[in-house]
Amino acid sequence: MSLAQLWWQFLKMGVAAFGGLGVTLNLIDRYLVKDRGVLTPQDVTESLTYTKFLPGSTGVQVVGYLAYRLGGWPGAALATIAYLLPSFVLIVALSIIYEGFTAVLADAATPALKGLTATVAGILIATIYRLAKPTITTLTGAVIAVAACAVGIVLKINPAWTVLTAGLLGIPMPQMFAAGQSADAKAANPNKQGKAP
Repeated sequence: MSLAQLWWQFLKMGVAAFGGLGVTLNLIDRYLVKDRGVLTPQDVTESLTYTKFLPGSTGVQVVGYLAYRLGGWPGAALATIAYLLPSFVLIVALSIIYEGFTAVLADAATPALKGLTATVAGILIATIYRLAKPTITTLTGAVIAVAACAVGIVLKINPAWTVLTAGLLGIPMPQMFAAGQSADAKAANPNKQGKAP
């Protein structure tokens, strides 16, 4: 993928990424995984795993990480600028407008923001499902995913600690994760089972 193509793809995402990480992941899945085929769902999941430990906006970090994989340092720099540029321009314009119409916007914006928040939550759930489906292939993986969700909801632990703990749990039991993946591979290629060379 050329640097110009990277710029254009991430500029499109920056224009449409209202709502944060969930929407960004959905756009990455649409433009770079499904439409162009330059990334896999596993690439996107890896980017989340690696960037969750870093301070700052996870969406921007995911963009930088994936763009680096596609175009090196120049690609990461261009894609990050392209992704952030529409937000920067919009927030400057909105701040100017907001100063002039503070009272009017406050009353009109509250219902719109509630509807927008509900929509973004739905998009985030759909994106998580699409990312989890090819990644969680064993009972152990499913149990860890549900436990991580429960810990996040009930205990409100920082997601970085949850990701670190899950990674450490996965080290001593790789066969618990690989078993389901090899079974899936056999199911995908039934003709290779039991045949002599």
